[in-house]
Amino acid sequence: MNKPWFKSYDPYVPRTLEYSDATLADFLMDTAVKYPDNVATTFNDIDLTYRQINEKVNGFAHALRDLGVKKGHRVALVLPNSPTYVIAFYAIMKIGAVVVNINVMSHGTELAKFLNDSDSEIVITLDLFVNNVAGVIGKTALKTIIVHSVFGLEKKLDLGGQAALMIFNDLVSAQAGAEPGLDCSADDIAVLQYTSGSTGTPKAAILTHRTIVSNVIQINSWDLEPNLSNAAVFCIIPFFHVFGMTICLHLSVFKGFKMVLFPMFDWSSIVDFLTAIKKYQPISFPAVPALWAALVSHTEADQYQLASIGIASGGGAPLPIWVQEKYYQLTGKKISQAYGLSEVSSASHMNPFVNGSISDSIGLPLPDTDVKIVDIDTGETECPVGEIGEMIIKGPQVMQGYWKDPKRTEQTLRNGWLFTGDLARMDADGYFYLVDRKDDMIISSGFNVYPSDVENVLLTHPAVEDAGVVGAPDRIRGETIIAYVVIAADSKVTRQELLELCRQQLPAYKVPRMIRFKDEIPKNKVGKPLRRILRDET
Repeated sequence: MNKPWFKSYDPYVPRTLEYSDATLADFLMDTAVKYPDNVATTFNDIDLTYRQINEKVNGFAHALRDLGVKKGHRVALVLPNSPTYVIAFYAIMKIGAVVVNINVMSHGTELAKFLNDSDSEIVITLDLFVNNVAGVIGKTALKTIIVHSVFGLEKKLDLGGQAALMIFNDLVSAQAGAEPGLDCSADDIAVLQYTSGSTGTPKAAILTHRTIVSNVIQINSWDLEPNLSNAAVFCIIPFFHVFGMTICLHLSVFKGFKMVLFPMFDWSSIVDFLTAIKKYQPISFPAVPALWAALVSHTEADQYQLASIGIASGGGAPLPIWVQEKYYQLTGKKISQAYGLSEVSSASHMNPFVNGSISDSIGLPLPDTDVKIVDIDTGETECPVGEIGEMIIKGPQVMQGYWKDPKRTEQTLRNGWLFTGDLARMDADGYFYLVDRKDDMIISSGFNVYPSDVENVLLTHPAVEDAGVVGAPDRIRGETIIAYVVIAADSKVTRQELLELCRQQLPAYKVPRMIRFKDEIPKNKVGKPLRRILRDET
């Protein structure tokens, strides 16, 4: 297979890597031996070393076993970034159980669906979210809720005998210290990672210890930075999201870095966050584009030493060009864009760190990652350089399949290739560029229309703050193009002005037939537009 991206690799990045049979539990145990006094977590100005974290993990692992948790059992985490998450995750790993990652904002029908789908009988959460969990007890097989008490809110709960309520700290301290004895191997399932659901009902990617460990090793190979003892990593991307779990949590534990934990980011306190950058000068700061936009837009951003960030990276959604340009203006550095999916344990592509990110590109495939652009109709013919098609991926970080969903697994994993559903193109140097989701492509009068092409034109108008474009059924054209537009505060523009802008910059078949104004474009947790919701409104 031709791999033109090799010629664009930084010179220190290997073409292939050696992988071990290590588990995620081994990561923590090894680091606790090598760097016992390194700070593992900083949370609300309280530090815990790797020795302390490992001791607490051991205590909680014993407690879970005493509760009947065995190898292969699923344990749900409804937790923000916190020492509680770190301790719970690695305790579950040590006894061979499976983490079910659930967004802390999930509740009602969605939360019940996750718990029932995963057959989770135990949930670990904060008292802030315990009411959401308690609200679905009768609709699930839940037997135990373990609560980290912050405000004592769990004291007001009456579970009516339907489930046991236990306190996290009590369980941790009961048997802390002694190793529980590992009961996991590289090919065991480690995590059920529910996808963001941007194209429909969320489903759980099956990630083994081997797939996640492989991805950590791949990402680590991309980094020329020396293994600075206890350098800080900003952990604001939630650990329940695959990007945060792998690139923030597991990579940090692997290298013995200090995780500066942010449980929730308050957009009104951007100065506090900038102050933290100045204080900790993190070696790594992964963030979604919306956060980078907020940071570089602050009127006093240049006073907070943004240039002290070693590696600034972005993922989850496309990074606007103006954000990249503003960051470079402030720091002389670039934000390195990456691409990944729950189905690949986090990342499959990254931009080089030495020369920085190429505008609009998601970067190059990581070592031992094969990527092809194939035709949309059959998925069997490889497209020429520069042509748009579906991106498919093969590598050691690819999931086993979807939990209890053989039909979707068969559709997505074919002949060892993961069909991503993302439309993309590759240039002659091996850089890849996302175009759109396959499911979002509009076919109007026989022409393929990519919503992002139309959205990007609309966003050039100074009065347009956001835009989302979808197709609606049309008896004559097959689909007609409808654009939803958010107007910036104190700005004015007419539908006719926007249509004229599109006519000037787009071929006729791409010009929207209708423009509708909205207060906001619905998006998922990482900033991707939820076009399916717009289609439902059409």
